[in-house]
Amino acid sequence: MNRDCILSEGVLEKIMNGATIPYPVLQVLGSKKMVSNNIKDSERLRLLLSDGKYKINVAMFTVPANSQDALELYSVIKLIRYFSNVIRSKDKRDMRVLIILELELIYEGRTVGRTIGDPTTLTDNEFPTSQSSDSSNFAGSSITLYRRKNENGDLFGDTKTISPIASLNPFHNNWIIKARVINKTSIRHWCNSRGEGKLFSCDLVDRSGEIRCTAFKELADKFYECLNVDKVYYISRCLLQPINRQFCNLKHDFEMTTTPETQVEECLDDDLLIPKVNYNFTTLDKVAAMVGGTIVDVIAVCKSVSELQTFTSKSTNRDLKKKEVLLVDQSKTGICLTLWGMNAESFNHSDQPVVSLKNAKICEFRGNKTITPVMGSLLKVNPDIPDAYKLRKWFDLDGNQVEFNNVSAKTTIGNVPWMTFKEAQRYSQDHGDQGFYFQTYATILLIRVDRAVYKSCPTPECQKKVIDLENGMYRCEKCNREYPEFKYRFLVSMNVSDMSGSQWVTLFSAEAEKILAKTAQEIGEAMEHDQESVGKLFDEVQFKQFLFKIRAKMESYNDEQKLRMIVVSTSPITFEDHNAYLIKKIEELRG
Repeated sequence: MNRDCILSEGVLEKIMNGATIPYPVLQVLGSKKMVSNNIKDSERLRLLLSDGKYKINVAMFTVPANSQDALELYSVIKLIRYFSNVIRSKDKRDMRVLIILELELIYEGRTVGRTIGDPTTLTDNEFPTSQSSDSSNFAGSSITLYRRKNENGDLFGDTKTISPIASLNPFHNNWIIKARVINKTSIRHWCNSRGEGKLFSCDLVDRSGEIRCTAFKELADKFYECLNVDKVYYISRCLLQPINRQFCNLKHDFEMTTTPETQVEECLDDDLLIPKVNYNFTTLDKVAAMVGGTIVDVIAVCKSVSELQTFTSKSTNRDLKKKEVLLVDQSKTGICLTLWGMNAESFNHSDQPVVSLKNAKICEFRGNKTITPVMGSLLKVNPDIPDAYKLRKWFDLDGNQVEFNNVSAKTTIGNVPWMTFKEAQRYSQDHGDQGFYFQTYATILLIRVDRAVYKSCPTPECQKKVIDLENGMYRCEKCNREYPEFKYRFLVSMNVSDMSGSQWVTLFSAEAEKILAKTAQEIGEAMEHDQESVGKLFDEVQFKQFLFKIRAKMESYNDEQKLRMIVVSTSPITFEDHNAYLIKKIEELRG
């Protein structure tokens, strides 16, 4: 390939004049590390970039910790996400810089080995430093902020440039955003080996995007009452750091942290152009087929509410409060919403309201699904949105008479795709360690008898394996207690086969009892005095066929990746459903 022709020639002049050019291809002609106390586990580089005709030395990029060698001399790169912005230099001069958020390496520098073209330097006076008013291109807009009154009662004002949330980055410090608070957590306290403190977070939105802002320790008290949900504020002088995806799923690359210099001022006129909460609702039948740990937005009718439950945590010895809310929607599916603490105490709605929940977490235990709010979730009762009115009308006319499939009350996972074991293996390779569900008809080939049952804690909600103290007592490490008895539970490993091959799968008590037609207690007691009869019982199950619904997830054990499959539901074969699946596959092959 002729590399002289691959650069986007002349594009830098357009970009530095405010244009947005999709995916420009540039060459790295130099880089310099920049000192920063704000970026963790990464480094900031100032780049000298060329498009073959022009070159600039005011491009900045934060290199991920695992990609330090990606930008060597003469490398050819493609800019995926970027924008130009105006910053104030140390000599108090406004200058425009190119901020690179994401790039793709096309050719390594050692492969190219030379400068492409004969680029000339674009100087600061060759491109403007004034901001465009088009917020979609990450530029700012001017607005007058009124701060005080004179002796006649007139408001004095000063004009400031409002930066879109999408443009915020650690390279630009002199910014003000105008944003709506769409969610705010309560103040949370923590205590660990490094000390103790408190914090709260709120999510901010404008037309360009969303960002999270967090206040710690004494600043949490200072700003908690200043920021209220649904109101619009001018905010400036916050610290910007790379977002921690473990605690926040907003799409912004950075998150804000308040400092003693942070300024918050309420916008007295609500800007209707600034959006309110943005939802991406998922129906409950689809939630039922998702993997535990997934974050979703849901809207449903509160069909019933349990009484407030108070109990003591065995692990922390703290008092906990819990309330369970049964939610239903038009997919004829029900799921339990579990509320804790203050959320449980404050939810006192018995009139079957519509409930919306943004950023709910799917929880799973042996195929049973529930959802619960987490830090950053937003729960609203009877929200003023079209989806809520539509759902209310459906429930009042027909929904209150519908029989619902409660995915929290039994081990069912709704509609899941058909796959063979071979297809499941291939799917896992394409999706990494992301868990998924599938169903297949399979024949039982072999069951491991020796480890089919185990002695567990007699407490129903625990189910952990106990230690035989050999003095008539059994100890549960989780409960930190000793019991004079235990309970047998199934943990069955069996080898099953479908038309593509065989696979080892794991079954827990409920599904194992369906196949063996015996309880774990019966099998465990029989194994103590008559192992031969147990062996015969397991032999009788061999070569029987069942429909298996399976949760599969790639896991690491002893530094080895292995696809683990857990059976969450079993049922007899229904040939009508299977034939429909086979006909569909045949039509796909023909088409």
